[in-house]
Amino acid sequence: MSIPRAGLNGLPLELIYEIFWLVINSGKHRKERCRLMLVCRQWQEDVEGSALLWTTISARDGLPYMRRALENSRRAMIDLYFPLSRSSAANLKAFMAEAGAHIPQWRSLRLSSPSGGPLEHALAPLTQAPNLEVLTICVRHAGSISANPITLFGGAPAPSLKDLTLYQIPVTVEPLGLSGLVSLNLQRVPTISTPQLLEILRDSPGLERLRLISNPSLVAIGSQASTIQPIELPKLVSLSLKQMENGGTNCILSNIRIPNRRRVSIHANVRRVNPRSALFTSAITHIFHTTIPTADVSPSAITVERYDVDRFSIKFRGIELALVVNGEDRVQDILGWLADSVGPEAAECPVHLIHGWSTWDPVRLAAVPPPLVIKHLTISDSASDLLREALYVVMTRAPDPPSSDWFLPQMESFSVGLGTTGSQKQLISMLKNRYEGGETELRCPMNLRSVELRGKPRTEGLVEEIRGILGEANVFWAD
Repeated sequence: MSIPRAGLNGLPLELIYEIFWLVINSGKHRKERCRLMLVCRQWQEDVEGSALLWTTISARDGLPYMRRALENSRRAMIDLYFPLSRSSAANLKAFMAEAGAHIPQWRSLRLSSPSGGPLEHALAPLTQAPNLEVLTICVRHAGSISANPITLFGGAPAPSLKDLTLYQIPVTVEPLGLSGLVSLNLQRVPTISTPQLLEILRDSPGLERLRLISNPSLVAIGSQASTIQPIELPKLVSLSLKQMENGGTNCILSNIRIPNRRRVSIHANVRRVNPRSALFTSAITHIFHTTIPTADVSPSAITVERYDVDRFSIKFRGIELALVVNGEDRVQDILGWLADSVGPEAAECPVHLIHGWSTWDPVRLAAVPPPLVIKHLTISDSASDLLREALYVVMTRAPDPPSSDWFLPQMESFSVGLGTTGSQKQLISMLKNRYEGGETELRCPMNLRSVELRGKPRTEGLVEEIRGILGEANVFWAD
């Protein structure tokens, strides 16, 4: 479609409004409105005359401009923002008092406060918000959280609410009548218990995103859990459970069904406990089984990364387990649970082991339980020289007698950071001992098909030298 000879003003008014809306929402709303209105008298009239161009209202603009925006919105649905910013030209109580007179127009309300007291006083006078779809309330400083739960909207329900985010604020959720949620995000909310959460989930079959972080009242509920019927969440695609009591995480996962999930993230501390009884039980293995077509899920490789003193992660088909453990044996316990959960298919899922900074025994960490097999090994740039040397020693010497569970025979790819010429010489020495030794040294040969080199200096001829040792393997420097 070509622009008429009259220029932008010759376009249909609805299209002009759409263009203006995109401009205004691409930056600071007040600033962009003013810029458009200063172009010409026609544009000033167009901006002033379109209610939809005044529906995003921020406390940063000050109360006088807020009143102007509310007037120009002409009963259109509005989006209200009170950010945690020193540039906000209105205090929270005054902002909410102005907005409260237009509460039937609210489509979204996002509030941030450094402490809970101002929020509690500002929210107390509100009446029912029948059309509110998005509600976000954040208290930034945990020490200021009130011990008294806050009742929103005078105890009236919020029948249209689809997206609820609460951060460090004690809200009484029962009166809200949550039944149409699409997204629920609760972080450090002390007032919501496990039974309350499960009831919310049961009433929200359309839920697509669930994020729960460090909520102290989400704990195991003992024998009460055995009477709960499974909660079907067929539309849930993203689930995050982080920094919660292990029994609470297990209880939630045990009682929901998420057949179409695409992403599950679990962060937990399983030090000094048996992870297979405290969290990773047979009751939650359903998270590995989905109805999503195989072509749509992530690759079947199991990535195991050791990245801190007592932290490691496992990633597999959209599931991420980021865990604090006390030793290599616990890692093997959890990998064994994963293999049991996946079933016979586990034998077809190659393991990619990433060694980072660590004091753990690299050989014990690499002893993954059958039928899992390590086929890819990465030594990260953060790995110590001692760890790299220990791995090279293992890679040089086959076990005596030969062992079927030795992790190197089926390894197909290897990625290593080479920060010095000394580390490059170490690598060459290891490969020569591995591939150019006598027959007795090759009882368990590696099957390397790919070697990725990382870092600098990129010594000339290093790639060719490694290819000469390995034969047909693909050897290259990473970009």
